[in-house]
Amino acid sequence: MKSKKRSLFQLIYLVSNVSWLQIAALVMSAFSAVMAISQGYQQQKIANANARMRDIQAQRQQLAANRAAKLAADKRKRQRGDVRVIFAKSGVEITEGSPIILEAEDDYRSELDQAAIIAQGGEQAWVSRSEAMIMRAQGRSAVSAGYGQAAGTMGASLLSYSGGGGSSPKKAPASIMV
Repeated sequence: MKSKKRSLFQLIYLVSNVSWLQIAALVMSAFSAVMAISQGYQQQKIANANARMRDIQAQRQQLAANRAAKLAADKRKRQRGDVRVIFAKSGVEITEGSPIILEAEDDYRSELDQAAIIAQGGEQAWVSRSEAMIMRAQGRSAVSAGYGQAAGTMGASLLSYSGGGGSSPKKAPASIMV
């Protein structure tokens, strides 16, 4: 007996009695599922890129705070030097008494100012890093949602084929049975 060459479509049709519309619907469902997964990964890439930008922003905020604290300390030192010059010109001894107490208080205030500037920059950086973590989580969630949507699409398509849509499969003709 000579066997005929058949296309995959013909074999599927003969074995399961599926119409070309049903096959096309299954193919489109599979395509839709792949696109849902792809979209999830694309959203994850965007979220990760945005998260990287937030991480960079956090680093810049911390560096800016450190730089601002150093500038404030340098300004305070210059001001202290100017005060020493004024004291020296007026004949006040700056190594004892009130000038030393004033300088100590000034040092203390300067350190507090520096700490406050650095803490504020650290807080801003923490907010940016937290936003980056949230964005990464949203990216992972988008991938999971893509897989969920794909599973739902394929499940609904297979369910409509097997139970709700189309004719029931017939037994394959004897020429195809092995």
